[in-house]
Amino acid sequence: MGLVPQSAEKFRAALEDYAREMGLGMDEAGVVGAGELCKAALNLTPPMVEAGGQGLSKGAKDAGFKAVARDIRGLFVARDDRKAGAVGVALNKLKGALKTNDRGKFERIRQQATLQKSNLINSVTLKIVHDSDPARAYAKARNLFNLSNPIMTVDQQEVVTDIRKVHLAHRHINGQGRMRTTKGTGSYLGKYVVESKAALDTYIKQTQMHVGFIKSGWWQVLSMLPKVSGKNIYKGGDVPVWIKRHAGTGYSTLMRNQMGIYIRIGNSVGDNDNQASKNNVHEIARAEAMAHLFARIEQKQNREGNQFNSNS
Repeated sequence: MGLVPQSAEKFRAALEDYAREMGLGMDEAGVVGAGELCKAALNLTPPMVEAGGQGLSKGAKDAGFKAVARDIRGLFVARDDRKAGAVGVALNKLKGALKTNDRGKFERIRQQATLQKSNLINSVTLKIVHDSDPARAYAKARNLFNLSNPIMTVDQQEVVTDIRKVHLAHRHINGQGRMRTTKGTGSYLGKYVVESKAALDTYIKQTQMHVGFIKSGWWQVLSMLPKVSGKNIYKGGDVPVWIKRHAGTGYSTLMRNQMGIYIRIGNSVGDNDNQASKNNVHEIARAEAMAHLFARIEQKQNREGNQFNSNS
């Protein structure tokens, strides 16, 4: 994203510059700084666009929705999904060609779109289907299929009745702090079978409604910060509904005394997997917040310069 991580000390120094240039007290500058940190955290908390950041954009929402659908469809298959059912049939045909030692038939079946375009979970099977060397693919298939029984069709498999329970058991946070789903160990080609495509689609839509929950803690904090010069430090339209609809898990502490102001903000689920800390997200957030503070100073100086020139 091009931002150089910044320390807490440099951020405090930036707040002092901001207070001086904007004619504010440090308590007001501190509130503005806390608000900018919340906005930065909203941008840097998943989901984000593929290149990173822009976490308040429609692109980020779409990325979150697509990730949910992709991960769930990678774990489950519907019993009435004819395309998915055809994959098992095609693999059984491959086994049949192996038993008769018919390499030509094996290769014709292997090249069929049913297998070439299928989303196979088993890595060995995937390599067999997409191997550029037919002889090598045949040898791999003999090693794999000679040790296994024919695949039952999808409608012969046991049906999962509690989709969410199985889904939650396979979810994890990857090294980039993104929610992902582990490969399945279900009975049909590694996938778990659900009753119907309608049931699977309904579950996907219900789960997509959770997108934005982790971010919502930062919105909660932002909305609780005191006003500066009688105005909120944010615009309601800056944060989209898909984030604001969640209750939020943020917290803040604000104390004033003769020494100045102390503000502590946080999100109780924002770093529960420790990935944000590992990736120095807090330091990158400070860098983004500092950039916004300096941009405000520059805008003020430009306005004053333009006003001076127009009056001279």
